[in-house]
Amino acid sequence: MKSWAKRGGKALVAGFLAILTGIGLAATAAAEGPLQETENGWYYTVQPGDTLWGLSQRFARAPWVWPELWQENSRIIANPHLIYPGQKLKLARVTSPARQPSSPAAAGEESAGIHYYLATADQVGFIRKEPVAPRGVILRGRDEARRLLSEGELLFVKPAGSSALAPGSRMTVYRTFEPVYTPDKSRLLGTQHLLCGVAEILELGPEHATARLLKSYRPVRAGDKLMPYEKRPHRIPILAAAPGIDGTLIRAEEEHGMFAETNFAFIDRGRRHGLQAGQIYAVYEPIEIAQGSTAARKTAGPAQDYGELLVLHVEEETATVLVTDSTKEFHAGGRVRTPMAAAAR
Repeated sequence: MKSWAKRGGKALVAGFLAILTGIGLAATAAAEGPLQETENGWYYTVQPGDTLWGLSQRFARAPWVWPELWQENSRIIANPHLIYPGQKLKLARVTSPARQPSSPAAAGEESAGIHYYLATADQVGFIRKEPVAPRGVILRGRDEARRLLSEGELLFVKPAGSSALAPGSRMTVYRTFEPVYTPDKSRLLGTQHLLCGVAEILELGPEHATARLLKSYRPVRAGDKLMPYEKRPHRIPILAAAPGIDGTLIRAEEEHGMFAETNFAFIDRGRRHGLQAGQIYAVYEPIEIAQGSTAARKTAGPAQDYGELLVLHVEEETATVLVTDSTKEFHAGGRVRTPMAAAAR
């Protein structure tokens, strides 16, 4: 399986944006050849074999920021996966080798000014030890016969209390599932909260409130709950990973037995373990090496990474992650660790 950004199409689901410090020195232009510095910035003439991924790696030291390069040249590039020799591209960012950090960032420190842009940040759910207390429950839509509710539709809501809802307030529509335990059932991890949309409270009646469904990320139905809406930042600074993390993939956010790039998932490490939104962790598996006369006698060999996760949301015991790279499918129970480069600090 190719990297998600190399495959291109999936990368547009999330989209990346980087803010990188530093502008290259004039000597770089001479060394690069097609790279030229002008009064209006740096320009590069596309060469045979070039891709936006490769150019972002070459000049910004971060291949996943290629959407920023595309956005800067959207009038020239109709399809980001098709660029042609001779096209002259303006480089949004050029990172000078002289501006690169001399040592790795400590855990939680920003990594080279890179940001991840996630347009769907408001749609990311979570697993929390204690379920959120709902402010209200959706009774039905205007049409009582409709099971699934659409954007723009009026909703009738049963408030959780006299002061639970206020006209004009926005609420996140969500639903919860059965409690989640560790694979051996020895420890409760929490309850999954799936975010389904956003509703606005219009007015309060003697028995119910009226609301309008403004957005639906997933099908909304009677029985779904409401909690206060919190707008999340779409730009997530990339931070250095915490050392010594060794955890487990709990499950995918949706009902996927197998999952890979662009899927959201949960891991059993959270705030108390040092996790923060913006950190990157590796998915790995140990290599078993046969010893002795039979293959049954095995010992664990060096661990091998086969994927990458970006932390999006952190609870005390768990975190929600985005799969940003995978060389094969993931399953619940997969192992998660601090990347080797961070662990070597």
